[in-house]
This record gives sequence, structure tokens and C-alpha cells, in this order.
Amino acid sequence: MEHPSSSSKVTVEYFDPYGVYQLLSPGLLPRLPLRNLHWESHAGPLRSIASLHIDLVPSAQAKISSSSTDLASASTSSLSRVKSEDSAASGDDGFRTQALGQAAVERPESIGGLSKTVVKERRHQIPGLRQTPYLKVLFVRCDDSETYKTQTRKEVRDWIKEQTPPATKSSAQENHDAFEWLIIHVIVPNTAAATQPRTGGKSSEGSSGSASDKSGTRWGKGSSTILEKLRADFNGSSRSAVDRIAQIRIGINDVPYEMLPRVIPAIPGSYSETPQENENAWLDLVAKFKSLILSSFDMRVGQYEEDIREKDAQRSLPGWNFCTFFVLKEGLARGFESVGLVEDALVGYDELAVGLDAIVREQSATGSGAEHGGSFLPSTDDLKHKAESAWTAMQKNMGSDDVVDTDDPIDLQSTTQSAESVANEIPLNATKKRYRELILSNDISIFDFRCYLFARQLSLLLRIANAWSSQEELLAKLKEQQESSLQGVAARLPTTQPSEDVENLAVLGEVCRRAMDFVASIARVMRDDIWSSWRHSQQNLDSEVNTIKPQDFAMVQVVDNIVASFTFAIAQQILAQTSTKSLPIPPSTLAPPSGKMSIDGQEPKAAIPEPKTMMHPARSSSLALRSRSREPPSPGLFPGGRRNSVPEQGAASPFLKAGLEELAAHRAELYILSRNVLEQVGKKHGWSVGWAEMARMQDANGETMEEVNLDQISTINDERDTTSNLVPSVHGIESKLLRTALDNQDDFYRLYETLTDKALRHYTVANHVQSVQSSMADLAILKYYLTDFPAAASYFYRMTPFYGEGGWAEVELSMLVMYAKCLKELQRKEEYVRVVLKLLSRAAMMEKERLQRKSAFRIGDSQRFPDGEIVSTTSYLPELMQITKNLQHEVHVPLQNFFGKVEVDETVQYLSGIDGVGLQLRLQYLLVDDLSIEKARIKITPLGGDSNRELWLEATGPVVFKHGKVQLSVQSNVLVPGAYHVSHIVLQTSNIVLQYPQSGTASIPKKDDEFFKCPNLLIYQRSDAFDVRLFTSKSMYLDRNRFLEIELSSGWNNVSSGELHLRAATAGLRLQTSDIKVVSGSLEVAQRSEPGIIKFGTMESGSIVRIGIPYNLEHEVNDISIKLEISYTTERGTFFSAMTPTISIMLPLGVNVQDVFKHNALFSKFTISSATSRPLRLLGSTLKKSEVFDAHGGLALSKPVIVFPRQPASMLYKITKSAAIPGLRSKQKSKSSLSLVLHYVCLEEEVEDAITDSLRRVFEVGSLRPYMRLVLPAVVSELRLRISPYDYEKAAILNEVSTSIFSSVRWRDHFSGLGRTGHQNEEVASILSSLLENWQQETPRIPLVPISINDETIARSRSIIIPVEVPSVTVVHTADLKLLDVSTGLGNNVVAAVNQPITGSLFIKWTRIWDTEQLDHSVTENDSLEFFYEVSGAPDMWLIGGRRKGHFRIPKDPEQKSEEKLSFPVVLIPLREGFLPFPNVEIKPAPFVKVHKQGPPGSDEDSRLKQTNITCETDFKNAGETIRVISDSRRTTVSLDASGPQGGAWLLESERREAGNGGVVLS
Repeated sequence: MEHPSSSSKVTVEYFDPYGVYQLLSPGLLPRLPLRNLHWESHAGPLRSIASLHIDLVPSAQAKISSSSTDLASASTSSLSRVKSEDSAASGDDGFRTQALGQAAVERPESIGGLSKTVVKERRHQIPGLRQTPYLKVLFVRCDDSETYKTQTRKEVRDWIKEQTPPATKSSAQENHDAFEWLIIHVIVPNTAAATQPRTGGKSSEGSSGSASDKSGTRWGKGSSTILEKLRADFNGSSRSAVDRIAQIRIGINDVPYEMLPRVIPAIPGSYSETPQENENAWLDLVAKFKSLILSSFDMRVGQYEEDIREKDAQRSLPGWNFCTFFVLKEGLARGFESVGLVEDALVGYDELAVGLDAIVREQSATGSGAEHGGSFLPSTDDLKHKAESAWTAMQKNMGSDDVVDTDDPIDLQSTTQSAESVANEIPLNATKKRYRELILSNDISIFDFRCYLFARQLSLLLRIANAWSSQEELLAKLKEQQESSLQGVAARLPTTQPSEDVENLAVLGEVCRRAMDFVASIARVMRDDIWSSWRHSQQNLDSEVNTIKPQDFAMVQVVDNIVASFTFAIAQQILAQTSTKSLPIPPSTLAPPSGKMSIDGQEPKAAIPEPKTMMHPARSSSLALRSRSREPPSPGLFPGGRRNSVPEQGAASPFLKAGLEELAAHRAELYILSRNVLEQVGKKHGWSVGWAEMARMQDANGETMEEVNLDQISTINDERDTTSNLVPSVHGIESKLLRTALDNQDDFYRLYETLTDKALRHYTVANHVQSVQSSMADLAILKYYLTDFPAAASYFYRMTPFYGEGGWAEVELSMLVMYAKCLKELQRKEEYVRVVLKLLSRAAMMEKERLQRKSAFRIGDSQRFPDGEIVSTTSYLPELMQITKNLQHEVHVPLQNFFGKVEVDETVQYLSGIDGVGLQLRLQYLLVDDLSIEKARIKITPLGGDSNRELWLEATGPVVFKHGKVQLSVQSNVLVPGAYHVSHIVLQTSNIVLQYPQSGTASIPKKDDEFFKCPNLLIYQRSDAFDVRLFTSKSMYLDRNRFLEIELSSGWNNVSSGELHLRAATAGLRLQTSDIKVVSGSLEVAQRSEPGIIKFGTMESGSIVRIGIPYNLEHEVNDISIKLEISYTTERGTFFSAMTPTISIMLPLGVNVQDVFKHNALFSKFTISSATSRPLRLLGSTLKKSEVFDAHGGLALSKPVIVFPRQPASMLYKITKSAAIPGLRSKQKSKSSLSLVLHYVCLEEEVEDAITDSLRRVFEVGSLRPYMRLVLPAVVSELRLRISPYDYEKAAILNEVSTSIFSSVRWRDHFSGLGRTGHQNEEVASILSSLLENWQQETPRIPLVPISINDETIARSRSIIIPVEVPSVTVVHTADLKLLDVSTGLGNNVVAAVNQPITGSLFIKWTRIWDTEQLDHSVTENDSLEFFYEVSGAPDMWLIGGRRKGHFRIPKDPEQKSEEKLSFPVVLIPLREGFLPFPNVEIKPAPFVKVHKQGPPGSDEDSRLKQTNITCETDFKNAGETIRVISDSRRTTVSLDASGPQGGAWLLESERREAGNGGVVLS
């Protein structure tokens, strides 16, 4: 029988007739294995072999001659030693005491030479059945040339002749076992050969330096060394011949003392090998090993591939045998394996597995056997014996008298470690049987065939994965090989230690995956195998194959036990072989059996068997327990079932991440497979793991139905009755771990927990969250079944959310029931409340689903759904309420947990005579028990998102909800108009708060929300409710604080007291609530109140009061907003309302003034314009006098004046100094200002009043009067949005407004959310929309109210009082430019000639009556004021002469009057013809002159006079007057002859006009 090995090793056979292998091995073995080999494949790319191990085995000749070699050791003599150069370098003393054999020089003749008595082994006719050497090595010791000639040459030649076949007899069989041969010449120190170089003469290879010089004298040109003689005799003469000769020199320190020859005197010029030459010799030997081994391997592969192609081509021929083909192809695969090409070998076995499946399927389909593909045994003897033994033992236990005792003893409970028991624990083993011989002889079953094939695939995969099992096997053989060779005193190289290669986790995962597939298929094959043998032994071959007789029910249990044991053993074997320390498995979550945990929170080490020890019972002392380091704990704990891939800080992660998750997942599946096997076997013993109880719990209130075949009812019932009478037995179960678990119930549950826990931890590493939760559920159910409530509760806590999120509602509900029971037993009230709430929510959810299915519309569906509960939840709610009463905190629960649907009525409820609102909700209560609500609250939120306007509505008392549809009514005394939606619903009972939504943030409900349906709700003020409105004051004083008016309308309320809170909503607005006043109506207002709060007293129903509030602004704005909040108390309670109105405070008109000063009067022109794009009506204008000045105007307005934006109105007033008061001091300045009073009406207000009055008349007569306050502001807002300035101008002219601007308004959008009317059930929005559309069609034009100027109209109009200040002017000058001796022409125009001087005089007079601010006499020393004048004109019109510039003085005292006129002569020369304006006269005050006064004695400071501001105005009387200027020529003669010197016209003569005095033309 062959001895297959799973390691990459080739056999090298050596023949050592001289006993020198022991001297050579210390230097050879450390250089093994061979590394970096490269083989050129015949049909593929270049293959690289990283390392190739060599199995050095002695030949049969060496074994026969070993006895005679041992006899020579007795005659060994002690000789002196000479250290070689190698040993000297090593530093060793060169002595050893252990004898290895005799030196060649002292070997007796009877011992020397090659043995001739070896019998050649017979080869098998089928290749691939045995391992033959790839290389045969002959170790030769030849100490001198004479010995080589006389003896060694002949021995070597005979050995080569015996090993190599003749060239003419080469065959395919020889190529299958092709090998190469190599001769190694070993030189021992202190011999003549040791003094020879490797080569002599000029061809010396090993000599260098002085050594070659020395050898040259001894070994002359014509002499040759022993190495050269060997190469010349045995290498061949062709150039392509392979060098098969190597030489190794042994150092003197590497040879035992007994083997050293006697000392030879030193030969002058002898050769001494250097260390580098010695190393080169070893490298040459290793290279020859590589090349010769690859050469023989290449020949073998070529022959195998040729034979396989030939056999495969014969597949369709009769007589083709798959077993023979298998052995042939497996020989090729084993060849690949032997040289380390494991992947290629695995491909071969995979192809064979596919071929086997094809043959089996073909034979099963066609019924052919040996005719095609060969025959297989119908059953396996081992399985047959196991089944029969187990069946016999079971019959004995049952007391059957028909059992025939056999001679074989049955000892299934034996604890001795036998080979058979080990084989049962490791079922997949290629050396378990003589599989290859059985295959070759066609004496193998399909079961054994598949097991052997998968065992070979498994071993190759483990080698590819570098698994610990294949590593340890290889290391053990290498250690055995090295220990078998005694190393020399000084080893040439240290023994190489195998590197700690990293395991390939992906391939290990592939091993587990293939194992799962193999278990599924081999279980069926195994069952068929056992049943086939059983029926054959019972002589029931004529019966149907699938029919089970009553007498076979005991055998059914036996078969199940055998298959379960085999499957369990395979899973445990794969788990042990794929165990790796690179897999970071988290710590166990199981509690120790005693209920006590260790210090680190984990179980004791012996509590859970390790993966490699789980093939056997953990309590068996005869098993070799492996270290726990194969599955170390995870570097980081995995909270929440998530994998932590980050290692601990400060430590490098040793884990290879590639393939880690796949390996962990497949190993977890193997654990689950083992657990399932255990569970199925345990069911026969009546041991449940809890799931059956949960299934019965689910089916307690439902009907359980099963599908049966009416034709087989009696058979199934009989089978159940028969199997139920069988006593559970463990016969047939050979796995010790499985058998131990079935000894008692405690061991069964302990192993079940262990396997589940290991699967859970592996799934955790694999990041399979669902599988983790499923395993955790298994543990929770088991703990609950075993009444281990603390452990069960901890598992339920972690895994119940998983089933709820995954849609397993029924499973989650059952688990919640068990979880609640655990917590109740443990008296954990807080957790019990949380779990029961979740339990009730799940029950409600399932009830909701049932109702949805029941109400769904189905066509042709006759399926019925159960109406009852899956799990009863009765009595949970009352108990929950009782417990929560004693809690210290509230428990918040989502409303949808107990209710299936919530609908808000779209119509807001209003009570008659009360300013409040109410809502009605319809809810669908899902639980069976009644729910008593102590407090119900609903919050509505504005659609605009203003959180300050959120309203809470509450129920008036307790409410009881019963199963089904219920109603809830809530109301509130707070009324804030606007559009709302229900954002929160809060129902409170005991300490449980049901709320919707669960989060604190509110959101607008979606239209497709199935749970909560809430339309938009529009809350408005009815026409008779309490109302607050904001207006601007009709009278406006620009020099005082402006006022706002707040109108309070009590409506139908008899208000006893109230508070009005005002807050500015516009930046910079300040309300002075301390200065409020009642503008109209009667109201008692508290004088002392807090800022921003107005407290008032009683108001009768139907009363209207206006309150004026002054305000100021930090910066001008057009609109202001005020937040108004009013709370008032009536006999029906306290009510609250709030709003934020916005009004415009922009002045609708603008006034500009232009002043013209005269000597005794001031003329002011006021221009009144519209400040907006809308016209206004001016009703009156008055300039009121003051104490200083009088005002005079024209006639008053008889009818309103329309002021358009681009057409202002102008008003002229004359202002004179009052005669009663000649002058005022500066302190009376405030009394000198006049007041301009304007009365006006904005056309915008006229249009709005006309439209609102028209609509008010429409609503007053109908039933829609309560909606008036909602409709009118909406119409006004649309009016302001749509009307254009052109429409206002058109309305001002036509005195009517068109309603066509409302034709495109979608009124329904303004009123959506009002709901429906109570009696007609119509939408209120549609009714109002139709009403407004009809009104617009029936009233195309609305006339404006005619306005006439009278006292009543003036009182209702708006007024603005503008203070008018008369500017203070120090001096007003009157300048008059008079021409002397002038004559006037037509039209009293002065006529003058061009370039003729005109004499004139400038007269100036002044007045001080307009000086309202008197000068300070202390600031100037002079008693007069000095002014400068200048007469100027356009330079192209006038040339001015005389005193055109000058200065003059007037008295400083304003009381001093002077009627004297100042006169200054000037000359004017006109420069062009035409009507020229008079030159301009400009008078300015003289510039200020700085005057310095000397300071007090001893002081260096000077005092500076302050500059006085002197202003003046000039009244130029000649402004607007002109002078006619004509030419001074009367007659002119011009020649038009072009022949002149210049070629143009000539002036021949000219006659001038006669001028009088002053240049004025006389005629």
C-alpha cells in the first residue's frame, strides 16, 4: 500500500554504499526545500514553484547492505585529525564522540563495492498507483585516483547500468516513472583526493590565487582530477549532455573522529578549498537537483497527458471504465501535487468529480452499469455493518425475540481510543481505506468514491489555504527527516525554520462552502446506500423502492442516527480544519452553567468546547485538547451585533481582512448545520428548543390545517403511530460529541446553546445582521423554554426590534408576549411597561392589517382570514394602567400604536354667543380593552409656520374609547384668525401619554398619509365677535407725535374687563402707551399700567371705542405692524384673541414752498402734490397767522380739487409783518411760525369704502353674515393687488369704480378650509365664491360717494397741519437801475444803438423788518453793517463801466430807520442787437475781518471775536425788463463786384445815426 502525503514533496532515492550520507546531510538538509523552481507547462504558461520539499529515502540496496556496514564500525581505529579550512573558520574544536561508520580507506574488501543481491520491484500495469523517485543519487567515496581506476569506476558503471533501462526498451510505463540520476563524489579530509583541486591543468575551475599556484606543481598539465575522470566517464561526449556529476568536500570538523583516516603527510603544493568555493559547490549541487527533478517531472507529465487524451477519446467505446480513467488522471494530479502545483492538482480532481457525477447520472437514467463506465458496489460494507449492529442493539433494547445474536460484540459506549473511533470522528480521510486499490478493482461504492474524492479535494484546498492542519503535517515530517540525520560537529548552515505564512481566509471559506454542498449530497447517497443493503439483506428486492414497511421503522431511526452522526462529524471536522487565529471571533455571550460569570464577564474556558475539540465530548480526558489561540477574542467588542474591524490602539492588527467575512459566514453555516442535526435528533427524545411552543402559542386562537394525500392517509397515520411507539435510541450515532449531548437533557441544551452561540459570533464577524438576530432569537426561545428568565430577557431585549423592522409581525408578537412574561417574573416594572406597550402596538398593527384585508375589494377571491387575534392581548391594558400610576415619570407612546386612523372634521365648530372654536376628530381604536382618556389636547399650527400662533384645544372631560370607531370633541376660548392644520394630538391617561407625531417638530400632513388625515382649517372672526382694528389718526400734526387709533368692538359680548397687549412688530417703532387717550366712545382705561399693556373696564354689547396711542419711529418707514393680543372676560368665561395688522403711515401728499421777499411783504407759493401713484381730493387749504406775521389768501375752494400724481395744485399767500408787535426777541421764535392746514380725502379710501359698503349690503340680508369679517378683508386685499394707477385716475374722473378687476380672482382659494354647511352639506368656500362672482356680474360699476365741501365733509376728511417758518433775513435790499435822459419807443421800450454808451444810475434802499433774529452787539465793535454790490451782465451782451462794483454801509441797529436811497452812476454799452435784459445787480455782505484783542496782563492768550451770520435778500426791480438795441448805421453802400483785390464785396460808404445823450437813438 502506498503512503500518500498531502505535502509538496518529491522522492529522491539515494544509494550510500560508503556510508557518507551522514557526513553530507548536515550540509544538505539545511539547504532544503528547493526554492524558486520554474517549469514550462506543455499547454499553459510558465509555472513557478515557490518551494519543493525533498523526501530523501535510501534505496533497497542500502537497506540490504546496512547490516554489513554496521559490522565494519567495530574495526574503526582512532586517528589524528587535521582541521580543514572550513572547520577552522567555524571556530569548532573539531571533535565528536559519536561513531557514524567507517572511513572508506579502512573499509574491508568484503564490505566495499555495490551489493548485487537487490531484487527489483515489480511495477504496476496501471500508472499512478505508486510513488517512484524523481531522482536517484549515488554517493561515492573515492580517496585517490588509483582506487578510482581499480574499483570505483566499475561500481559506478554497474549502478548506472542497473538503474537506467536500455534506450531501445523505453516505453510509456517507463515515462510514467521517469527519473534522473546523479553521482555525488564526497571527499573526506586527510585523503589524497582532498589535496586535489576540482579540476587540474588549465581547466581548473575551483582554484584561485595561491591555491592554484600550489596545485600547479603537484598536478601537472597532463594529469586530471577524480572529478574530471567521473565527468569524462559518465557525462557523455555531446555538448548537450547533462552534467550529472557533483563533488562535495567535507570539512575536517564535520567528520566524526572514528571516520577520519590516518594522517597523511602534507604534500608540497597541495590544494586547499576556500569557503567561497565550498559554497559554490553546494549551489551547484542544489541547481543539479532542481534541473534533474524538473526534467523527470516534465517527462512524466507529458506521458500522463498523452495517455489521458487517449483514454478520454475512448469514452464512448464499449468497455470504457471510469475507475481506470480515474486512477490515470489522478496520477497526473498527484504528480502536480508532489511538486507543489496544488492548484493544477485541484483542477484535476474537480474535473474527476464532475465526471463521476456525470457517470452516476447517466447510469441512473439509462440503467446501465458495467456496460458503460464501470460498475459500482450497490452498498458500502462499513455502513451495512453499522446499520445492522445498531438495528440489532435497538431490537434488544426493545425486547424483541426475533433478534439473532452475532459473535461480534457491540460496545457503543466504549471510551477507548481505537482506530475505528478516530476514523468516525474524522470521516473525511483519504487514507481511511485502500481507496485507490478499491477504485482500480471496481470494488467501491458511490458513497466511498465521493468521500475519497472530496477528501482529496479537501486536503488540496487546505494546502492552498496554508491551513494549520497541512502545515503541522508537513512540519512533523520535516522534523522527522532532520532528526533522522545526525548533524556534524559544525553544521555548514543553521537549520531553516519554516516561516509563519499567513493563511488564505478566502480559500478556507471555499472549503466550508464546498463542505456544505457535499453534506447535502452525501446524506442522500448515504441513505440510499444503507437502505439498499438493508433491503437486500431482508430479501425485499421485489418491493417498491420508496415504500416503508412497518417492520422497517426501527431501521428508519437507525438510518437517521447514522446519517446525523456522519453529517455532524463532517461539520465538526471541517470546522476544526478551517480554524484559524486570523479569525477574530468575539467573546461568548453565554452565561456559565452555574449562573456565575468570570471576572472579565466571560465563561470559563471549559464551558464551551473549542472548534478543534468539538469533534469529541468536552469532558473526555482522552482527547488532545488544542490551544484556544485558534479562535482568539475579537480585538474590539462588537456592540449591537456590529462588527468592529478596528484593532486595539497600540497593537498592530494580525488579521488578514481579505476573505474574513466569507470564512466567518461559511463556518457559521456549519455550526448551524451541526445544531440542526442535534435539534432533529433531540426531537426524537422529546426535547424541544422552544419554537414548537411558540408555534402552538400562535395557533392557540386560530385554526391549524394541514394538507394530506387522501390516498396515503392510512399509511401516514400508521407510520405516526408506529414511530411514536419506538423508544428513542442513540444506536447508530458514533460521534462522541453528539452521543454525549444525547446522554441527558442538560447536555443536549448545553451543546445546543454552544453551537448557536458560536454561529452567532461567526455571523457577527461576517456582518450578517439578520443571521445574528436569528441566532439570538433561537437562544432567547430556548432560555424562555427552560425558564431562565434573566437570560431570555437579555436576548429578547436585543433581538425583538429586528423582527419588527423586518416585517415578521407575528413572530415579534409572540416574542413580546414571552418577553413580557420574563419581565413580569423578574419584577422589572419599567421594562415591563415598555415591552407591554410595544406588545399592544404590534397587536394593534396586526388588527389594522386584518381590517384592511377584510375591507379590501377582491374579485373571485374566496380566501378567508381569521377574525380572532393571533395572540391574545386581553388584560394587558388594565394591568398596564395600574402599574403606570405609580411611575415617577410619563411614558410617551405614538398615537398610531393604538389607533388605526385619525380624521379631523373639515368644519370648524363655533358656538353661538361665544367667541371660541372647536374641532371634532374621528378615531379608529384597535385594541380590545377599553381605553379611558383623562385629558385630550390637540394643537393646531398656522400653515405659515408662525410658532407664536399655535393654539391648543382641549376636551371638556374624560373620554372612554371602545374598540372600533370613536369620536373626540375639543374646544378652546382662544381665537386667532388664520389657516391652520392639526399638528399634535395628545391623549393622557395615568402616566401614559399617547401623542402624534412622536417627534417634537410639527409638519404638514401629507395627502397620502393613511393614518392621519387633516384638511386645512380656516378660522375666522364672526361678524358679532369681539374685534380689534388698527387705523391711522385722521388729524396729523407734523410738529407733534403721530397717533395710531385702535378700535375696540365688543360685538355680542358684555365685557366686564379686559387687557390689550401691544408689541411693535416693526423695527424702530415705539408705542407710548402711557399717553393713550380715548378718541371716541366711552371706556374706562387704567391710568397706571405696565408698558405695552392697556387695561380697560366694562363694555356693553354693541359698543365701539377708539383709543389713540402716540408713537415715534427711529427711521422713516412706509408701513408699520403691531402685534395685538386681547384678553377679555365675560359672564361665559375669559377669551383671548390675537392678530398682527399692518397699516400704511406714508403721507399721501407732499408740499413745497417758494418765498419771494419784498420791501414790505413776503409772497409764499405752496405746491401740493400726491406722494403716491394715486390721486387725492383737496377739500381746503388755510394758512393761519401767528403772533408775528399776518397771512392773506385768496378765495376759499368751492369744490374739491383733484390732485393727480403729475398735476399738482398751487396756493399763493401774502405774509406781512404784524403791526401790533413791531419785533420779537429770539425767545419768542416759536410763536412766529404759521400753520398750513390741508383737508383732503384719499381716492384709495373712497374706492375701498364704496366696494365694502356694496358687499356689506349683500351680506347683511343673507345667512352668510357671520363670514363678513372674513370676506371683506379678502376683497380689499385683492383690490389693492389688482387695481392700477390708471384705474384710480379713471375713477377720479368718472367718479365710479369698475368691478371687472375681480373677474379673474379664484375666490375659492381664499376660503378653503371653511368646511361645509350643517343643513345643506355644501362647501362654504363654493358658496362664498359663487356669491362674489354673482355680485361682480350684477354690479359691474360702483359709483363713488359724491363729496361736497361743507363742515361735515371737512370733519370726516383727513387733515394735515404743517408748520410754516418765515425765514429770518438780516437785510432786504431793493435795487433799481435807472437810465438817464432816456427816450422810449413803441411800447415804452428803451431803444439804444449798438456800441453806444448809455448812462444810468443804480439806486439801493434797505429794510430790517424781516430780521427776526437780532444781532449780538457784543460781537462787533462797529455800529454799521457793510455790504458789497456788483453790476454784472453777460460778456457778449454788455460792457459795463462806471461804479459797477462798490460797497456801502447801513446802521446796525434795526430800530434805526432810514429812508435815504443810495445812488451809484454806471455806464452800459450794448454789444449786440436785440432785446437785451438789464444787467444783474448782486449785493453781498462784506467778508468778516478777524479782530484780536490783547489778553489780560501776564497772559499770552488773545481773545477772538465770533463771526456774525449776516444774511440778505435783494429785490431787483429791473428783473424781467429789456432794452431794445439796434444798429447805429442809417445808410450803407456795398460793392458786389468780385474783381477786386480780395475777390469779394466792398464797403463803399456808411452813414451813422444821430445819437442823443446817453447813446439813445433820437431818430
